[in-house]
Amino acid sequence: MLPEGQRNLACGLYYAGYGAGWLVGSLVSGILYEHSIPALIGFSMAVQLSSLPIFILARRRQPARA
Repeated sequence: MLPEGQRNLACGLYYAGYGAGWLVGSLVSGILYEHSIPALIGFSMAVQLSSLPIFILARRRQPARA
């Protein structure tokens, strides 16, 4: 989808964002685990539910298969 010269940059940015998100999520989860297990459960559920619109939008943008 990208020109050949920009593919490495796109992959690098993707994995940098992925790693940063993983780091932040792990830090928040660890802090919540030390303070309140119910808060950790609520955080985990909120993050997972907030990803649903992204999956729904991605599903709608796929071309129909024959």
